[in-house]
Amino acid sequence: MTPGSEDPGARGGLTIADRVLEQLVAAAAGEVDGVTVPGAGGLAGVVGARRATARVRRTEDRLVVGLALAITYPTPVAATADAARRHVGTRVAELAGLTVGRVDVDVTALPHPATDAAGRTGRVVA
Repeated sequence: MTPGSEDPGARGGLTIADRVLEQLVAAAAGEVDGVTVPGAGGLAGVVGARRATARVRRTEDRLVVGLALAITYPTPVAATADAARRHVGTRVAELAGLTVGRVDVDVTALPHPATDAAGRTGRVVA
């Protein structure tokens, strides 16, 4: 038998820490158009923009995910949340080999892309 050709299960196990899964989920959410995640193509420094945060809970064979994120105004909120749910499930399966049973999304902010780091909107008030 050549090295590496044996059954993968016979070589040992893999455990992915919940904190790592939470980071993976938050990063996957940041890949969705309209989701604001600083450092992942989002609006770093925008007032009201928050990093997507995730919590995972393991059941017997699935993950239950709680996801808090900001959606850039005027992106459709419901459609973007649905896209985030689908994308998170797909990416967790691809990257960690785990099945996501449910993703609960909490939209925490609707930052406007024209707002700068100081909270200015570009309007001049005389």
